[in-house]
Amino acid sequence: MKSYQEIAAFVVAVATAFFYLLWFFLPPVRLVWRCLSTEENLPVMNTLKACWDSAWPFKPAMFRRQMRLWLELRLLHPKPRKEPTWYLDAKTKRYQLQFDDEAYRRELAEWRRANRAKFGALKIKEREPVIEVVDVFRLNDESTKNGIKQYLLAVSQLRLSLDEEASFLCSVKIEHGFLLPLNLLAGLMSRFSDDWDPIISSYDRMSHRGFSAQQMTIFNLWLLWGPSVPICSCEQWQGPITLQYGFGDENNSVRVRVRDERKDQLLSDLRKAAAAQTGTAHPALHASVTGKLWPPSSFFQGEICGAQQELLNPDREAFILEYEGHSVVGNPASSRLFYTAYVWALFVVGREQKPGTEQVRSEPWLHVIPFFEHGNIVDESCYEMAKLQLAQKVLEYVRASGHIEADPSLAPLRLWYVTALDDSGCGRGIEVPPRGKSIKATLEELLSESEHRPLRKRIITDDASYAALLSGCHLSKVVSELFAAIEGDGARRGRAPAR
Repeated sequence: MKSYQEIAAFVVAVATAFFYLLWFFLPPVRLVWRCLSTEENLPVMNTLKACWDSAWPFKPAMFRRQMRLWLELRLLHPKPRKEPTWYLDAKTKRYQLQFDDEAYRRELAEWRRANRAKFGALKIKEREPVIEVVDVFRLNDESTKNGIKQYLLAVSQLRLSLDEEASFLCSVKIEHGFLLPLNLLAGLMSRFSDDWDPIISSYDRMSHRGFSAQQMTIFNLWLLWGPSVPICSCEQWQGPITLQYGFGDENNSVRVRVRDERKDQLLSDLRKAAAAQTGTAHPALHASVTGKLWPPSSFFQGEICGAQQELLNPDREAFILEYEGHSVVGNPASSRLFYTAYVWALFVVGREQKPGTEQVRSEPWLHVIPFFEHGNIVDESCYEMAKLQLAQKVLEYVRASGHIEADPSLAPLRLWYVTALDDSGCGRGIEVPPRGKSIKATLEELLSESEHRPLRKRIITDDASYAALLSGCHLSKVVSELFAAIEGDGARRGRAPAR
């Protein structure tokens, strides 16, 4: 009898151990399999490699984290590729492709050392390492963005995180970029096919219903290539916000979410940096930023401010970087910096009678016209030049508008200023105001000159009638409503939605 009890106890112990291992072991393996299966049809070898790299020392709870680290390194610190480079052959006087085996071996050895150090930090110190990337190009690469999205989804569904919606295990440090108090509205980089297809498909209908074909074309160009609006101090920006962190251009940027006292401190640092500037470049911190990648679906209403609610749409953003800290990158004296963005101003367009607010409220995109210059906003002279060119473009458009009217008998067009890159237009000050003349002030200064005075009655800069509808604090809502209207119009006409 005793032997049966011993056998039963042994079987129960083995079964318990088996299910214990199954509980801890299979989900990480399934995670790796799911993420690799987006690249490979049958990722057996790479899954086994992930298990091998992560298994020693084997601790069930640690194994989860090691497998996740393996995937995160694969996404953000991938194995170097052996690629040929061009060189000039002295004999043939032609360029030829050649593999540099020695350089590749050095690069591969360095990659392995870095990865071993990160696994060592997790296995021995039981502390998640920080994964470094040079700039946001690595994060914004299309395959990397899709991989991040797939990984975050799988971690959540397999319940490999204590969080209801899982983030990255490791923090990510982006070494170089500019942190700005701006919010990117749309843009080519984030939604090329999704945004361009419906806009192009609806252009004919919109241009017939809008103020003019020119107005609709300029508005579409401004929107699709991606303008940024300033972070304001009004109630629309209360609570957590996302700032813009990019490299090279605003369209090559990521969202950095910051809240509570960190938000106050970061905005204070930006104001101090702006006040310390000797010139009038747009406020920006040249800095490295550290944070964790989260899926947008992790956040609830109220965890992103009212002006940025569209970021909660997981189809809109692949990830959001939750801010943990930053370090300012020192620049040599008199150094020239480079970060480009649209320098823009938005107007309501009409004729003798000002468009009514209800008319504008229903379909604002049919009644507004933006003017813009693409400029280097962190270099003082380039930024000032872009503002001046923008103001002159507004004046020239109004002056020459009679020559491009489809019907010359129409009353002259008029513009009502609403908002700009450096002015929210809602009546409240922006959180980090630039030094120097604003875009609006630059335009008003030109209008005060004798040669431009005849245009003052046609370019109105002191009318706030549209502030509650079209200020920078409401433009993200306008953009969302535009795409919803295009989809609804397409559905009514029997065309499949483009998004």
